[in-house]
Amino acid sequence: MSDSSNFVEEEVIEKRNEKPEWVEAFLQRTFFDGCTLHPIRRNEKNRYCINCDSSACQYCLSSTTHRHHKILKIYRHVYKDVVSLVAMEKYIDCADIQPYKCNKRLVIALNPLPHCGPILNTETSCDICKRRLAEPDLYRYCSISCKVIAFERKSSDLAPPFLSIMSPKKALKVEQLKHKRKGKPQRAPFF
Repeated sequence: MSDSSNFVEEEVIEKRNEKPEWVEAFLQRTFFDGCTLHPIRRNEKNRYCINCDSSACQYCLSSTTHRHHKILKIYRHVYKDVVSLVAMEKYIDCADIQPYKCNKRLVIALNPLPHCGPILNTETSCDICKRRLAEPDLYRYCSISCKVIAFERKSSDLAPPFLSIMSPKKALKVEQLKHKRKGKPQRAPFF
């Protein structure tokens, strides 16, 4: 029994130490350009299809080719591209990345946001780009690209940061909790 549990642990460690193939291309992609296939006014490529490794507009995604694909919606925050934290957590480990509030939604930056002011204390800044963090005791990176760089620089496979999600069981539990009822439904009393 211990051999099978060791095998499972090794498999989980290997998966946590893999960088998803699509992440590098996703971070280098440009968004919010006009769609050449659908030249409608104010129609921008603000979505990313993980399966096809391409940016797309809302009309491109309504076609049958992307029907069952993994899609990320990209937003603009302080003139930079950001993605919803909830959406991104389904595909990579977003721990230690500082989220920002954008229209009542927590988002994380794809690339570092503009620096504001001189760097006074390196303990309160991003480990990679030295951008000042709002909560340095909770977060170590200001963007996904900074965490990817830290992942590539790490010396040991067992050391953090990790990019892949720990196991599919975790995602399954979150889904189960989301759809769980609050209690037994009761009928209204008859008067």
